[in-house]
Amino acid sequence: MLSTLEEVALHQQNIERIELLGHLCPKLKILYLQNNLIGKIQSLHKLKDLQYLNLAVNNITKVQNLQRCESLQKLDLTLNFVPKAGLLSIPSLAGNYNLRELFLIGNPCTDWHAYRQYVTGKLPQLAKLDGQIIQRSERIAAAQVLASLEQQLLQELQAEGVDVAAAAGVEDDSSTPDGEVAETGFVDEAGELRRPWCPATRILEHREMGASCSSTCRPQRKTRQPFKQVPSAGALACCASFPPLPEDGRVLQRNEGKWDFTLEESEDGMSLVLDVAAGKYLDTSLIKADVQPRLARLIIKGRLLQLVLPVEVKPDASVARRSAASGHLVLTMPKEEPQQAAINVTYLRPGDKSAQTATVQPAVKAARSQQPYKQIKQQAAASTT
Repeated sequence: MLSTLEEVALHQQNIERIELLGHLCPKLKILYLQNNLIGKIQSLHKLKDLQYLNLAVNNITKVQNLQRCESLQKLDLTLNFVPKAGLLSIPSLAGNYNLRELFLIGNPCTDWHAYRQYVTGKLPQLAKLDGQIIQRSERIAAAQVLASLEQQLLQELQAEGVDVAAAAGVEDDSSTPDGEVAETGFVDEAGELRRPWCPATRILEHREMGASCSSTCRPQRKTRQPFKQVPSAGALACCASFPPLPEDGRVLQRNEGKWDFTLEESEDGMSLVLDVAAGKYLDTSLIKADVQPRLARLIIKGRLLQLVLPVEVKPDASVARRSAASGHLVLTMPKEEPQQAAINVTYLRPGDKSAQTATVQPAVKAARSQQPYKQIKQQAAASTT
């Protein structure tokens, strides 16, 4: 499987060095390695079909070990750490005759005043540099001043104490050891640690953040206890059976389980239909129902749903059914007086922040007739007052 891969994305994986890709995936054409901690381009010399290599936002300081990637067409080294001395490694890409696009923007080497002319002169096969098309006139001008720019660059680097021979060396495909990274920062007068922005700083900060996370997160996982809700004494009583009704006859609405439900009239107007979303995978043995002439009560998973009905119903003729597809519990309650005016029960639908108890304030709906809409609205408003 790996040997036939043509595209691999390994971005944002905190990778510090490239290993095994050239051996395991020799057919790669596109390789994404951006936003890692890679400090050296290595182990890619066997990727003869590689066309696009993205190494943006890494710790690269030199362009090297890509001479044998003969199919390479696009190389992205945006936001790395290639210094001015790293420009001496740019000629190593001259043999990549298929290379058309190169991105070096965001590297320290781009601060050199003749950076674009130097790269254009050294890599005549390029069509774009940092996303900008290289014009023919620009290419000719760069070729004319290339010799003087090379001499000027070497003189500046020697004046800065840079080892020119080491900076220009690119034939080094040895793997970098996983050693300790030396501390790059210093403590200022305020006692705070200050670090320069460099490849070593990125690695140090990443390792410190990983160590901090492992020391703080793991104990929390061990000590964390599974959440277990302890019901109150009143709730425990409801789990066994329905609570007794108050002697004064004043019954309150209750929805302890916050169940979604609707209470509506049937299509023929002969019954009230209570539809409760009890859950598809809830066992029916956890549901109890109790219907009284003006009251419907359900215990679902130990939580009470208590509704005062707007009209009187027939408890003995009521039927409860459970949907096998959705798990909804449908309680059909025939009305005691089928010809009684229809009742608007939409106020019984629970809101997002409704209380568990609420008193009933039924609103009388206009009877089914051909009365004008305005008259029906006036009758409904009068009934609420």
